[in-house]
Amino acid sequence: MQTTVSIPGIHCDACGKLIKSVSGDFPEITDIAVNLTTKTVTLTHADDFALDDWTKEIEGLGETYKVQRLS
Repeated sequence: MQTTVSIPGIHCDACGKLIKSVSGDFPEITDIAVNLTTKTVTLTHADDFALDDWTKEIEGLGETYKVQRLS
């Protein structure tokens, strides 16, 4: 299953690495693609992935990390 979110505040490789690092704490995520140009993150994950929990973790990184679900 895939979910794509927009995070308008991401702007550099360090942002992408931070998001990937936090995502590593979620074993249901099998792949993550961060696109700095479109400011989107595509997660490939198991059906039981808790998007709300992941969103709280990402948004807890700072006020620039506001997650908006696209699909």
